Amino acid sequence: MKNYFFTKPILPAITCALLALGCQQTSSEQKSEVSSVVEKQPNVLLIMIDDYRVAMGAMGDKRAVTPNLDKLASEGVLFNRAYANVPVCGASRASMMTSVYPHKTRFVNYLANAEREVPEATTMGEFFKNAGYHTISNGKVFHSRKDSNQKSWTELAWEPKVEGLAYYSEDSKKYVKSTQNMGNRGPWYESASEPDEAYYDGQVKEKTISDLKRLAKLDKPFFLATGFRRPHLPFNAPQKYFDLYKNTNFQPSALRDKPINAPASLKGSGEIHTYHFKNHEYNSDEFHRFSLLGYYAAVSFIDQQVGDILAELDELGLRDNTIVVLTSDHGFNLGEHNFWGKHNMLNKALHVPLIIDSPKAQAALKSDALVSLVDIFPTLVDLSGIPADEKLKQQMVGRSMASLLTNPEASHKPFIYSRFKEGDTVVSGQLIYTEYLTAEGKKEYMLFDLAADPEETTNVVSEPKYQKEVKRLSAYLGQVIKQSESYLAK
Repeated sequence: MKNYFFTKPILPAITCALLALGCQQTSSEQKSEVSSVVEKQPNVLLIMIDDYRVAMGAMGDKRAVTPNLDKLASEGVLFNRAYANVPVCGASRASMMTSVYPHKTRFVNYLANAEREVPEATTMGEFFKNAGYHTISNGKVFHSRKDSNQKSWTELAWEPKVEGLAYYSEDSKKYVKSTQNMGNRGPWYESASEPDEAYYDGQVKEKTISDLKRLAKLDKPFFLATGFRRPHLPFNAPQKYFDLYKNTNFQPSALRDKPINAPASLKGSGEIHTYHFKNHEYNSDEFHRFSLLGYYAAVSFIDQQVGDILAELDELGLRDNTIVVLTSDHGFNLGEHNFWGKHNMLNKALHVPLIIDSPKAQAALKSDALVSLVDIFPTLVDLSGIPADEKLKQQMVGRSMASLLTNPEASHKPFIYSRFKEGDTVVSGQLIYTEYLTAEGKKEYMLFDLAADPEETTNVVSEPKYQKEVKRLSAYLGQVIKQSESYLAK
């Protein structure tokens, strides 16, 4: 870890100038003071990985070949218990980028749009842009690059022209599936003898490196958000990343049934069925093995793209004054309970990697504190030293993780909250509790004890010894849902 420390601006006049709060100064004086402040601020590099469960060597996954992510974890703070607030792409990203909780009428699916659904909210990019940062979005940051585009980014959000669904193998052309809403789609995985830069994510990497070279020459700090599409379906990657696993014996999940006593509302995602399964029988052992191979190859592909970006950050001498945050929009089931994908309230769909490498952090720390994606925005505000105005303080439901970067055992918060469609979930300690409200207005309940049952095989919500905890968790759930509803009136 670097020994560099930056200093918070403390002069009232500078604070006024930075936030444009109406101090009685000339515009030239204000501009000069803003420039003086922003030159002292840390850069921010936010890296988003799509559909990435905790498949990382540093997080105990011995199958994952992730040397660059493991190295980043050794340089910063790895959060072992980070959670998504919505297990679906668009909604999770809109919630994270505003630090606003999801609600049954807000951030509900992959089409969620922060600018449309919370138009008065300040986005993460907007906050830094208004503070004098040069802000850039490359790849999949918001689900749609049009979301909050003008107000968030100094340069309009950029994506490669090549599609995330691009195929290169001649073999893939044999397998085309027509879908009602998604058009024609190819196989659910593909290996091809193509360079990294032929793919969407390789081009995002190249653009980010090019931007870093430009940004290094500016006299202002930057907020650079980079979003990768893999390991989202289809599991497409260059052949060399599949070759990393040629000696790996991928074993299909032994959990082929829904949890015992699972409520009817617990359902899996149908997304994988929009792809062609070639000549494989869905959910067969062979299907499992090829799916696991494809997913992990895609993970290693992204690991290399991240490594290339971080190497450039080092080469340019920017690392000592840059906060690096790496995370995912949600987790992913790989055949557990016959679920493939996200879109459920089980731990593997909600649990995400989170690494923060900050000039103010200690190196090689791990924290077991419960945190969630809405905590990232207030953490970056805190680390930047730029004060938030009262409106933003009221907006952000997350809590800064800054204290955990030097003291990973510090008190943070007793619960995290997540929801998807009819399900609302809290995680507290080793318990994960969900309440479903069915279309008929009936309640269904689900509780897993992750300490005793980490694979979530049995719903224990009706067991007598857990009733005190069920009452406590249900009460908290009611409070947080009410908090989420109150935002609608702001």
